[in-house]
Parts: sequence; C-alpha cells; structure tokens
Amino acid sequence: MSKYILIAVLSLLLTACGSGGSDSSGSIDSTGNGSTGSGMTYVTGDFKTASIDSEYAPLDYGAYGLSNAACAGESYYFESANVVVYGMSSLPQDDFKYAATLVENKLNEAFNLMGISREEFDSYRPQYTPQVGSQIIGAISNGYIDPLDAGLIVPDNWESMVGIDQDSVIRSYWNDSSDSKQVELVNIYSEFFGINNATDGNMLPSKIGVCLDQGMNATLYGQGTLLGMNLAPNSIASRSDAGQVVLHELIHAIQINVSTPVNTSEQVSDVWFMEGQATYLSGQTVASSAGGHYPVDVVDSGDASNIFQGDDGLAYTHYAKAYSYLDTNSGKNRVMDLLKDVRFYKNGGNNTGYSGVSSDRFTEAFDVNMLKANNEQLTLEEFRQNYHSLIK
Repeated sequence: MSKYILIAVLSLLLTACGSGGSDSSGSIDSTGNGSTGSGMTYVTGDFKTASIDSEYAPLDYGAYGLSNAACAGESYYFESANVVVYGMSSLPQDDFKYAATLVENKLNEAFNLMGISREEFDSYRPQYTPQVGSQIIGAISNGYIDPLDAGLIVPDNWESMVGIDQDSVIRSYWNDSSDSKQVELVNIYSEFFGINNATDGNMLPSKIGVCLDQGMNATLYGQGTLLGMNLAPNSIASRSDAGQVVLHELIHAIQINVSTPVNTSEQVSDVWFMEGQATYLSGQTVASSAGGHYPVDVVDSGDASNIFQGDDGLAYTHYAKAYSYLDTNSGKNRVMDLLKDVRFYKNGGNNTGYSGVSSDRFTEAFDVNMLKANNEQLTLEEFRQNYHSLIK
C-alpha cells in the first residue's frame, strides 16, 4: 500500500465539541447485541480486518479534519448497516459498537434536520479522498492534462483566465462529475499520479466512517469530517450528551460532503455559519438574545478568539442564534442550496476566507440564497451591518 499522504494545513473550521458531562458505558453480553449499563442496545455488525487496500481507512489526512489522522491506513474495523468504525484492535470491542450505535441512531435525524435525503447525500459524497481531486484539478490547471481531453468544457476566455479562476472551474467540474466519470479520469491518469481506483487509501467508504481517536477526550470529544467523524473511544472518555454531540458532528459531515469535498483543509464557509447550523439543528443551547455580540464577524478561529475572548461556550450559543434567523426566514432548502452553490462555485476570486474576510464562494452563495423576514434578499454584508436590528 502506498504511504503517500497529503499533509494539509488544517483550518479550525470543524471545531470539536466543547466540554461537559461524563457517563459510564456499561457492559455488553456475549452475543454482541446486549444492553449496556446506560440502557443502550448496541447495533448488530461484524468485526473485520482489511484484506484488500480499498478496505483500509483512507490514508489521506484530508479525510480526518483537525485530527492527527489516528486511523490513517487502519485495517481493523467494525461494520454495521450504515457505519464503519475504524480503530486500533487493542481498544475494547464495546468502543466500536458504542460508536456505531450512536451514529446509527442519529443518522436519519441528521439527514432530516439538514433537509437532505440519504440518496441525495450519497450522490454528493465523493468517491475519492481530497488528495485525488486536488491532484486532478492541479494537473489540469497547470497544463499537464488538457481540459478537453478530460472532458471539461471550458469558457471561451479560458486561455486568458488567471490560475485561481481556472481552478474554480475545474473544481466545480470535478465535484459535479459522476463516480463513474471520476473513476474514468483517475484510471486514465493513474500512472501519471500513482493512484488508481481501489488501492493506496484513496477512496472513502460508502458508509459513514468513524475514527476512534485515542488522543481525544471528554472536552475534545468529537469532530465532523469528510469521512464522517473522529470520536473519543468510550473506554477513554464518555459524555452524558454523547448522542447530541454525535448529531452535531453528523451535521458537520453532511456540510463538508455537500459543500467542500476537495477543500476539507481550507477555510471556505464562515465559522459562525458552520458551527451555528450544527449547534442550532442538534438542539444545543441557543443564546436568548443578541446581547451586544457580533457572531457573524467570526470568519475563522482567530476572529472567535478576539470577539468572544476564548469563551467557546458563549460563542456557540451566539452562532446558533445567528443561524436561527436564516433557518427561520430562508428555510432548509435555501440553506442547502447555499452549500451546493459553495461546492459548484466557478467565479474565482477569493476562494477561501481568512480572518475578518469571508471567501467569495461563501459570500456569493449567501447573497443569492438568504432571505430576510419580509422575503427580500439578505446579503452577508447587510446581515453583518444590521445584525442587531434583525436579530431580536
């Protein structure tokens, strides 16, 4: 198996859930389907050891978000109906079953809350890890692959477009390509890149993947990723609100798979929006009033430190308050359209955001899709400028 791993500079977009609570996991009977001490009945499934490369956990760090990719290349896993849980074989088997059960129990709820069907989600979930898409995009952009040979219909002004604008067009093309088309492109250029369809840890599992990360704890308990999520093993850390945290992280996983399957290591959509949606929809605490705070100014983690002085608990309640306005006045369909527009953005410019400056991708998607209470268009700039008059 190839050990080539794309080591990305990981942003703080996908912040792990905050501190609080503990719980005991209990034990399971020898059938593998018993009730735990906490009243949970584990889902059925099978423990497996990868026998071919495509069954291993992805090697690409981009699949694991902020984690140290503890599961990269891991061969041991537990598979249930909709979930694959990777982790070291030295962990108790209950840890795998507990994680699979949490995700199975919350998966349909997460889809319903986001306003997306499982079938639609599957159509947006990428075939390949981010490094594969990045390599294809970069090769076309840099002239190693003729865009016409790749099947890309380029704009009339292609030759005069600057690199960042060409990248946007190519990325949108890759993200809109069917699985079969992506496989075709990868197979055509496999020798050039040293990648192929079913080896080298380049593919994501079709099911939601969980990485049991022993470096996580009750504070840094979960993180939504392209794979699915990273989660603290229950034998190492437990929380009384574990199900709610998992729901929060599943919402992140849907956000990422739909909007940024290639850009998992970049700041694309504002932190306040991504965390606000996950916090609000998962039923976590929402600020009772705007209270003089300006959460919509939090584009990246540096902004969060400055605006909320490191108080993540306070910050998340206000992210949720800001997002609640969008959910109420624009609705789930328009919010989902925003995420899709971020995915298929072709206009170049500032494709990623940074401290105090939202990406053009997010800004334009917001401006097109979001509404005020009177059904007029709401721009991101107006939301910032008039936040306290809009949010009651």
